[in-house]
Formats: sequence, structure tokens, C-alpha cells
Amino acid sequence: MKDTVMGMLKRIGLDQVWRQHGARVIATVLEFLHKTCRMEFDLHPQAHAIMTSDEGILIGYWHGRLLFMPLGWRDLLKVVGKDPKTIGYSLSSPHRDGAIMADALKMFGVKPIMGASGKRGVEAFGEIRRTVKEGGCIAIAVDGGKGPRQRVQGGIMFLAKHTGRAVVPAIGSCQWGRQLNTWDRLLIPFPWTNGVLMMGAPIRVPKDADRDELARLDQQFEDALNALVAEADLRCGRAPTPPAAHARWAGSQGQVSRTDRVVRRV
Repeated sequence: MKDTVMGMLKRIGLDQVWRQHGARVIATVLEFLHKTCRMEFDLHPQAHAIMTSDEGILIGYWHGRLLFMPLGWRDLLKVVGKDPKTIGYSLSSPHRDGAIMADALKMFGVKPIMGASGKRGVEAFGEIRRTVKEGGCIAIAVDGGKGPRQRVQGGIMFLAKHTGRAVVPAIGSCQWGRQLNTWDRLLIPFPWTNGVLMMGAPIRVPKDADRDELARLDQQFEDALNALVAEADLRCGRAPTPPAAHARWAGSQGQVSRTDRVVRRV
């Protein structure tokens, strides 16, 4: 059964027509959840101040809560007094699963920035830098596309250093939903659930920060984001999702994250 499902997903990813159908289904589900879920917003005062300004911003979240980013985007804009049609941006993988999700996000009104190693990684870094300097908001899963879960893979503070923009931790949770037994413990909210989207205190990176300082700030951000997800889960009556017990900087199979691949060649 598992092989059959994986085969179907592979065919969907490889076939352009099926890929568009899959993306359309995801976008429809996101739209339905957006209309039926009732989200509360809890923003740190400094994060609120940045969101209300015209300053660009880097938002870091855990991959397991990725659905809450597009779901909360339009209402978050209303909370901070901005046009809900304002475009948001998301760093996405060009590989099969990421590409399907990127297509769905485009249909939902979120513009993906495709990032990977090699030339595309350099191009993505340049696009991110231009976007945030022009006042754009970019969301990045800081534990990457393969994990380990809830461990910062490196790269987000490098982006903050070279863009001069703040990094803000953001996380979502809900009362009714299904948490999958995947590496990231993906949480899928049910329709008509109550939920919360939280944004913590921003972190700014000095222009002269060296590698050790970037690593320290990565750890600080990881701790802050894990504290935030624990608080969000408890507020929704959920047992907090713990981070994976893997060593920092190493993926479950020796892989590096999307953000790390983006900056490594720059």
C-alpha cells in the first residue's frame, strides 16, 4: 500500500498536469480552512511594530507548522492594519513535494522563492535580499525539508546579516487537528477549529557577526522558537511537540537544509 501511494505521489510530481491538479487541491483545502478556522493572533510588541512598518522581515518557523503560515497571512495583515491582498513570500524547495506546494501557494496568493544548491541557490539568495530590502516578508522553514525536527539548520542568521533585516520566530497551533507521524510531525488543522498564531521577539544580526556569533544566534532562535511552539500547543490544549534528539547541524541522513543550501555557495 505504501509503495502504491509513493508511486502515485512520484507520478504527480513528475507529470505537469497531475502536479497542477495536486496543487489545485491543496490550494482549495487551504482556502476552505482559511474560511472555517478561527485564529487568534499573539504578537510580541517588537514584532508587531515591524509588521506595521514598511520594513522587510524574515519569518522563521518549523516545517511541521507550515500550513499555519499561509492560513494566517491575510488575517495577520488585517491585525497590523495592512491590505490583506499584500503579497507574502515563502522559500520553497524546487524538488517534487516542494514544487507542488509552491504551485499551491501561488494559487493561494503567496509567492514562492525557489531555493536549492548550485546556481539556483545563488539566485534565490539574491531574490531574497532584493525582496526584503524592498519591504517584503519572507517565511522560511528553519529546520529545512528533511530535519532534524525543530533544529535550526543554519542560514537564517546569515540571511539576516546580509540583508540587515530582523528575524522573527512564528508558530501556529490549533485545538482540533491531526498530527502526522512524519519526521516533522506535521500538524493539519481541522475545519472550524480554534487556533493561535504567535510571533516572538525579533533578533537582529550585527553586520560584523562572525561564524561563532551566527551559530550562537541560531541556537538562541532555536530555543525561542521551541519555547513558542510549546506555549502555542499548551494554549490549544495540546501536548507540546518536542524537538528531535539529533545533533545540531546534521539531518537525519546527513542532509542540509534549504536555507543552508541557499547560502553555502554565496
